[in-house]
Amino acid sequence: MIFIKNLFVFYVFLLDFIKVLFDSIVVNVFICEYKKEGIMKKIVVILFGGKSVEHDISIITATQAMKNLSCDFEKVPVYIDKQGTWWTGKNFEDAKVFERFEELALGKKEVSIKLGGNLLLILKGKKYVPYKKIDAVLNCCHGNVGEDGAVQGLFKVCNVAQTSPNVLSSSLCMDKVFMKYVLQANNILSPNFVVLKNGKSIDNEIRKVEELRFPLIVKPSNLGSSIGISVAKNKEELIDAIGLAFKFDKKILCEEMVRNLREFNCACFVFKENLFVSSVNEVQNKSEIFSFEDKYLSDKARSKKPDKKLEEEIKQLTKKVYELFECQGVVRVDFLYDQNEEKLYVNEINTIPGSLSFYLYKEIKFSEILSSIINQSEINLNEESSLIKTFESDALKMFNLHQQKLKK
Repeated sequence: MIFIKNLFVFYVFLLDFIKVLFDSIVVNVFICEYKKEGIMKKIVVILFGGKSVEHDISIITATQAMKNLSCDFEKVPVYIDKQGTWWTGKNFEDAKVFERFEELALGKKEVSIKLGGNLLLILKGKKYVPYKKIDAVLNCCHGNVGEDGAVQGLFKVCNVAQTSPNVLSSSLCMDKVFMKYVLQANNILSPNFVVLKNGKSIDNEIRKVEELRFPLIVKPSNLGSSIGISVAKNKEELIDAIGLAFKFDKKILCEEMVRNLREFNCACFVFKENLFVSSVNEVQNKSEIFSFEDKYLSDKARSKKPDKKLEEEIKQLTKKVYELFECQGVVRVDFLYDQNEEKLYVNEINTIPGSLSFYLYKEIKFSEILSSIINQSEINLNEESSLIKTFESDALKMFNLHQQKLKK
């Protein structure tokens, strides 16, 4: 009898538990369906693609983000093709669509943005008409135009919140030469370098490099993903490397290769004045430079954690760099470490890193990162909008009076 009684109690408890679980699921589904109707939802444009050598990586980042974006937001995908045309469509969450875009994209329409206003326009016939009012832009563009301050400037003009750093911060971080100048001015180590500019005598430019020690890394100033980068071990290889880099940029830099090299990366984002620093990963790379193929196309495991002391040094320097360049959104800092000299160098600052570096955050969900940076972008816009931007004066009145006197 006691066994039967206990079994009955357990049965009643199990029924109650199932009922609570079912109710919870129904409520959550109802909330998401309720938000799908456009109620309570913020409209977020997911911007990706672009006229950039990192075009395809941007597509991957965006499709990952769209699949992880909270149902608190209404997502509006906007794809920029390689010619610079803006599109929206129904099946843009599927990366396969962009292998044969003209053939596979469903319901695709050209879109644009209204200058001076947070309104997305859609092409109907020969005219652009209002489509969606934009609350924020989740910027998933990599490289040229999308990451260098150009798009950031567009959205500033349109008074639209966007998740990447502002115009100045984006442009400084994208241009490796100016980035290095800022690092040097703040006593942050970066490999020794010289700047070369296209259109000048190649012999004069090579003479500049003579003060550096081979082997050298030669790379475009405004490019990422290890494209256009070469290692030069002598003068002959240097000439070839310079020629390659100038195909991608009119300004390049030659820098000394760090010896006894170990490579690390670490990410950071801010939300409500709190900095969230990721774990630190060591890049496992057997070649001299971390190539595009190594970074994005290799199936080999390539990361591990450094020792505790070095890990903390990298995290603290990541914070310092993030704040120094007044960044926002998820930013990844790449480091070079000379293990014999125990010197840590900042190599690059990626203001819109591939996959938004979600994989570096072990205890924060990707959806939470996305929600945080979107909400922070709105906070930043509100703070900016609260500042006094105009000033009433008599300058125009006095000018017109002066003009009238001259006519007399």
